Amino acid sequence: MAKKGRERPVIESRHVLSRKEREQRQIRFLVIGTVVLAVLVVGVLAFGLYQEYVAKPAQPIAVVNSTVISVRDYQAMVRYRRFENANYLAQLQAQLSQFDPSDENQQFLISYFQQRIQEVRSEATNLPMTVLDELIDNEIIRQEAARRQITVSPEEVQREIELQFGYDANPPTPTPTPVTTAVAITPTPRPTETPVTREEFERRYQTTLAAIQKNTGLTESQFRALFEISLLTQKVREAIQSEVPTSEEQIHAYHILVETEEEAKVVLNRLQAGEDFAALAKELSKDTGSAEKGGDLGWFPKGVMVEPFEQAAFALQPGQISEPVKSDFGYHIIKVVERDPNRPLDPDMLETKQAEAWQKWLEAQRTSEGVKRYWSSDKVPPSQEGA
Repeated sequence: MAKKGRERPVIESRHVLSRKEREQRQIRFLVIGTVVLAVLVVGVLAFGLYQEYVAKPAQPIAVVNSTVISVRDYQAMVRYRRFENANYLAQLQAQLSQFDPSDENQQFLISYFQQRIQEVRSEATNLPMTVLDELIDNEIIRQEAARRQITVSPEEVQREIELQFGYDANPPTPTPTPVTTAVAITPTPRPTETPVTREEFERRYQTTLAAIQKNTGLTESQFRALFEISLLTQKVREAIQSEVPTSEEQIHAYHILVETEEEAKVVLNRLQAGEDFAALAKELSKDTGSAEKGGDLGWFPKGVMVEPFEQAAFALQPGQISEPVKSDFGYHIIKVVERDPNRPLDPDMLETKQAEAWQKWLEAQRTSEGVKRYWSSDKVPPSQEGA
């Protein structure tokens, strides 16, 4: 008989062991597969987040002479300009609401504000491209300023910010107007603006800055950079405009403007017969502005008149009269009475020439090979409600 109290070990068959091993392997593969899948999902999500919040914002939206303007900076500026535009639109609408549409005396102002509101809305639509051009211009200015060693100090930026918020740390000393009459003068009281104190400036500045940061994400340093580039632009523009010559070759000319070539030939025949140029201009010229002065156009340099007129006029010597000259305005008979190879430009003309020089320089930089644009609609940040 077998002894009681001791159990014999169960010996499993190879078939049972093989099945268990397969099950364990399958579970192991399933766990590994699940982990790998989870890692892949996390990786895809991480890559998507990286692309959306790191790689994409770091991409260039424009390049100016090897300097990259990032999508991140572009989107921040678009949000800021939208915020600025929305605030201005709200101000215009508030002002418009104060007028009475039934009051005929207010119709002009109502029409003005309605038109301005439409313009601001149109500007909002064009903001994505306007901001791109603005950022490109800003980088062009920075590079030109560096080339010319033009700088803006932190103190200049601070003073400009203070002035924009209505605070003047160094107000000009008022100069009393001397009274030169013995007649008693009863002054009419006028409301005067209360000077903004340092404390009020700080309050306004911090309130504005908080609103900008909340609504646009623009940092204080980026906000201050807007004032810096504004001052830098002013200095670069002044430097370029100062290079415009203050004197040029100019002629003093008269003209008679008529509608047809036949009329011009009649005028020329009458002049050749000895009639007075000024008298004929008053009688026949369609240019009412100069006709009253006998056709006198005064002194002018090149680049002012339309091209056919200019070419014909500058080809004449004092005392000479042109053949009929066709332009978009009609037919001209031109007489040059004086010529000066180096005559000073009058202030208005000099200002016009300087403005043209600035615009021509800026446009040349914008269209140069060093400026490359990579704008696409997917790089424009989505509009926020109310923005």
